[in-house]
Amino acid sequence: MIDIPTAFVAVLASFHVFCLLVVFVVRRSSRRRPFFLEAVGRGLAGAVVLLLWDAAFAGACMASFLVCPIWFVVSLARSAIKRPGWRLALARAAIPVLTLALALANDAVQSRVAESNARRVIAACEAYREANGGYPKGLDELAPRYPPSVPPAKHCLGPWNRFRYFYGENHSSLFWYVLPPYGRKIWNFEDRRWSYLD
Repeated sequence: MIDIPTAFVAVLASFHVFCLLVVFVVRRSSRRRPFFLEAVGRGLAGAVVLLLWDAAFAGACMASFLVCPIWFVVSLARSAIKRPGWRLALARAAIPVLTLALALANDAVQSRVAESNARRVIAACEAYREANGGYPKGLDELAPRYPPSVPPAKHCLGPWNRFRYFYGENHSSLFWYVLPPYGRKIWNFEDRRWSYLD
């Protein structure tokens, strides 16, 4: 089971390693070619924007998964046409690859956190049902007796960071967004199984 500090450390360490690699390449190459930072700067800015969107806001890898392969092909084509030198061509091609790798790593950590927290919420709902004869009408009814507070699904700033719960007389379900705004993973309390929607 992954806890919150482990997830944050993993994401921050990945981003830190990415930044250190970029600084190392830029410092090493900028001594020889002062235009290197200017040539790679837009790529780094794009990487930061994608990582902020995917890791900080959405908690998934959808934007990077769509943009990075196209960005990689464009970088290769641009390097083949302009022939800027192998270091600059390598840096331009590596930025989208590293960005996608970091986004996928963040997505894997976020998914593990969400699955772990989902198991805790499901167990709390089951304990509530055993004690009260039915499932809660909302997740806020669980706290503070069953868990002290309802954990978030993902650690991100967007609207997809919490679990959604629907109560019905014959059908209650809990879900979270795997790939926002679609890709919902749904737990059906009556069938006691996971399913996907979208």
